[in-house]
Amino acid sequence: MIKIHHFNEACLHYKQHKISFRLLQDQAAVLLGLCQNPHSSISNPLEITQADIDWLMQQPEATQDYADYLGGYGYVCEMEDDLLQILGCDFEWAKAHDGNWPNVTDIAMSWDACNYLDEASGDRQWVIFLLCWNNAGGPVYYVPKHLWEKGKVTDHIEATNSTSIT
Repeated sequence: MIKIHHFNEACLHYKQHKISFRLLQDQAAVLLGLCQNPHSSISNPLEITQADIDWLMQQPEATQDYADYLGGYGYVCEMEDDLLQILGCDFEWAKAHDGNWPNVTDIAMSWDACNYLDEASGDRQWVIFLLCWNNAGGPVYYVPKHLWEKGKVTDHIEATNSTSIT
């Protein structure tokens, strides 16, 4: 699993071909909305360009620790075992399993965010999982398409959508 501590580190992973530009866009969309020095009013992550990324890398927010700033780090799953680290909240499960929280392979659960990341063209390739464990937020997990079945992605998205407030 790739652990991302701050945006500039995400950019480094992108340059090393460890993460896709689409994941960089997703993280940039969050940070652009939090920058004290306004840049643009991009509302769709797919509209973020390399020029936007370059600008953001020069901002102080790009080096802010994600755990301090957003409540958790970013994680990119690579293998099936990585899914075991994505923990959800189910009190009945925890009670029946010695206080251990279920992971995404155990049961379908509702999340603060569990959805596909749209692509500019072609099929979706990523799903995001977010459960806010603290007042700042929580860790964000990016799960690639080849792990969706093992991670019960469809079931998690359905559970999340059935409990979300509209």
